[in-house]
Amino acid sequence: MTFAHTIRLRSRTSSLRNSWDTQAQGRRESGLRGKRLRVEVLLAGTTVPEPLPVHDLVEADLWDQLPADLADLLILLPHADLYLQDEMQVAFHPTLTRVWSRKGRRGQRLVEAPGDNRKVYGFGLLDWRDGWFDGRVALGRTADVFCQQIRAAVARSQQRGRVAIVIADNLKTHTSAGSLLVRSMLTELKEHLRLVYTPAYDPDANRIEWLWRVSRRAVTHNHHRSTFELLLTDVEQHFQALDQAPLAVLRHIGSPAGPRQRSRCSSVTHGGSHNHLGGLQLTR
Repeated sequence: MTFAHTIRLRSRTSSLRNSWDTQAQGRRESGLRGKRLRVEVLLAGTTVPEPLPVHDLVEADLWDQLPADLADLLILLPHADLYLQDEMQVAFHPTLTRVWSRKGRRGQRLVEAPGDNRKVYGFGLLDWRDGWFDGRVALGRTADVFCQQIRAAVARSQQRGRVAIVIADNLKTHTSAGSLLVRSMLTELKEHLRLVYTPAYDPDANRIEWLWRVSRRAVTHNHHRSTFELLLTDVEQHFQALDQAPLAVLRHIGSPAGPRQRSRCSSVTHGGSHNHLGGLQLTR
């Protein structure tokens, strides 16, 4: 890690500290700060081949808020793949957002409300270092699909001779306390898997949320699909496009491993309407 990398992390944690200082103090809030610090330090720690002491990454006035397991996770990090996991809802009713239209009433774009709000969930998991992406579609945010996706990440890491560290939110179906399937999986894979949870109600702590902005632009914003099946096809094709564009994924989530220079935009279209990568630029 260069000195500049360390400074950037110090700056991020400093800004976090400033926002936290405006909140009421207490044991619960201290725990939330520790969870956010754990995530931020792990993301920054991937930029070096050997683990740095945690106190070299975090300003001194935050040391008392560091989780007890963070030092061990940093030691493990050079021998682990760091994954980010999350789900997004995809509903037949379009998500509405700003859109360019011709001036005047006749030029306005009409977005039809289908009167049918069926929905599915997209499960996403990506590698913070190289942009590898695993996307799945399911009817609900269920523990079985979550476990299938986590097991796929662990199997990939085992093939690479590494362990898997997965950052995910603390949804009930993601925890051992809320799901017997997760509890069984953690027991079975305890030598190969570490689950790290983000704070509750803090979606910005998980950078895969940044990728969902692209997904919503590409699939659900102001869509004009006439059937739910066509929208499902859009989701599946979008996930396939993400799988084929790891450098674009890295750039969008702000990974330090992502490309630094812009190149011409590459798009994958369907039906002449949507860009599956939401306008992401790819480096060849």
